[in-house]
Amino acid sequence: MASGIKDKVAIIGMGCTRFGERWDAGPADLMSEAFEECLADAGTEKREIEAAWLGVGFSQFNVGPSAIPLSMALRLPNIPVTKVENMCATGTEAFRGAVYAVASGACDIALALGGEKMKE
Repeated sequence: MASGIKDKVAIIGMGCTRFGERWDAGPADLMSEAFEECLADAGTEKREIEAAWLGVGFSQFNVGPSAIPLSMALRLPNIPVTKVENMCATGTEAFRGAVYAVASGACDIALALGGEKMKE
């Protein structure tokens, strides 16, 4: 019988951008802002991240069809990056991908990042 992933994963940090009409910031700026806060909260370094998931609900308004903008904005070289899109469940999908990567033992530290830039 499956035992699930309870007690196999810990959330060690999180970050969030300042809320509001951010005409001064593009998607890459917003990703970087949340990422830097997350690293500080986790007490970890960028080089320790082994895989990343980017959740974007409306690609046509944001980063496009791949997760490459995530790796470029955050300067995450040589790790797998995956973009997920599932309308209102997009954040959960990105989070689930990162959680299951850690739970399976595929990596020790994974990143889930989501964002929308609707007014541009």
